[in-house]
Amino acid sequence: MVLRPKKELTGMERYIKPGEYREPLEEPEPAPLSGEEIEYEEKQKEKIIKIRERETMPRTEDETITSLERLAPKIVGNIFDRVRFLSERMAELRAAIEDRKRVHAEIMSELAVDVTERKQFLRMLSEIPDKRDFMLDISLLQREKRKENVQFWRDVLELTTELREIIEQHEMESKIAEIFKTVEAKP
Repeated sequence: MVLRPKKELTGMERYIKPGEYREPLEEPEPAPLSGEEIEYEEKQKEKIIKIRERETMPRTEDETITSLERLAPKIVGNIFDRVRFLSERMAELRAAIEDRKRVHAEIMSELAVDVTERKQFLRMLSEIPDKRDFMLDISLLQREKRKENVQFWRDVLELTTELREIIEQHEMESKIAEIFKTVEAKP
């Protein structure tokens, strides 16, 4: 007759009946290490190399840029006041276009400097994750540059359209004012 090998029971299984539940006992504290074991543990710790973990930048969703809604004030007063006011508005719009061009040039130069700095750093890097991060930064800066170009032309188009409308109004109002000047001068 062949005997089956006897299953070795743990301490808890020896004293608990089947179907009866008891909470597991606390684990005993490990015995203190000897001198040789301590040296071995220290050598094992030295062999472990910690690798710096990196997280890539989360992809930012593009914000849709909407132009400011410009509400031109109503022109009130007599015809001569309206002509003067329209000429002031034309000067303001021309100044606004020049300011926008100046701001655009500053932004583009700053972005160009940032891109060249990142490209210089990129040449010095040797780790692939660092290169990937800098390339991502460069592409984000270039994308921002394109968005600024689009916004610049959108703003300039709106300002020039408004300027053109005011110029047309100014011409009409000034012709009417000239007619009234000739009427006033005749009496």
